[in-house]
Amino acid sequence: MNKRDVELMTAEEVAKRLHIRPDTVRTWSRRGLIPRIQLSPKVVRYDFAAVIEAMRIRHEEGGDHV
Repeated sequence: MNKRDVELMTAEEVAKRLHIRPDTVRTWSRRGLIPRIQLSPKVVRYDFAAVIEAMRIRHEEGGDHV
């Protein structure tokens, strides 16, 4: 099995990389459009590679823009 390093990021960090607002990242995750990791009731992180992959798949399937 090939393992990769997981880069956990806050909504703010993901937003900065994607040039969008942190609220957009949170909205997408609440809608199930991108994956999130719930570390505790108030702490959420995002695996950036998984977010990009979800966006790529959704785009290829012709889904709503993410």
